[in-house]
Amino acid sequence: MESLKQKILVSAHALFFQCGTRSISMDDISRNLSISKKTLYQYFKNKNELIEHVLEWDLNNPRFDFQSQQHKDLNAIDCYWKFHQFVLDILKNPHHSFEYDLNKYHPELAKVFKAKKIDLFKADLLINLNQGIEEGLYRDDFNIDIISNLLIRFYLNHWNKELESYCGDDKFSGIFHRELTLYHLHGICSIKGIEYLKKISE
Repeated sequence: MESLKQKILVSAHALFFQCGTRSISMDDISRNLSISKKTLYQYFKNKNELIEHVLEWDLNNPRFDFQSQQHKDLNAIDCYWKFHQFVLDILKNPHHSFEYDLNKYHPELAKVFKAKKIDLFKADLLINLNQGIEEGLYRDDFNIDIISNLLIRFYLNHWNKELESYCGDDKFSGIFHRELTLYHLHGICSIKGIEYLKKISE
């Protein structure tokens, strides 16, 4: 059975992600769980401590995991295509308040959180790239560190307003992401991989 502390973290994560950390109070979290604020404070002494634990929970429970049970039997291209579909779902309901509030009101936490996110994402990408090479679906003559770093920089910065370089119809969208995914996969796929990619992308 899920512990109350775990339920608090899950609920707080959902509220923070949807509305940002600034606008969600401890009262909101306790009310959402139908528990008293006194009970909430038995687990977390203040909101800052709760935010810190929510970030840790987020890192331990990624919304997409290349290594999860549901993806373990997929080849590298199928797994990356699942990631593409996951991003499309996010684009349908974008929430920027969480990241914005972290950067503005909790810069030190945001810095550590982003660094850990980068490490986890890169580890996933390297696993996918090496898997594809072993399967003969990806070429074996490209620099996997450079490719993974390029993807990391894009995905972790594409909602950064200071770096935003698209406007109007060029904004990050489902069509944009499909083209980016196909561009990336065509760049790293072997002949065998490109033939397989045609089958699943059409």
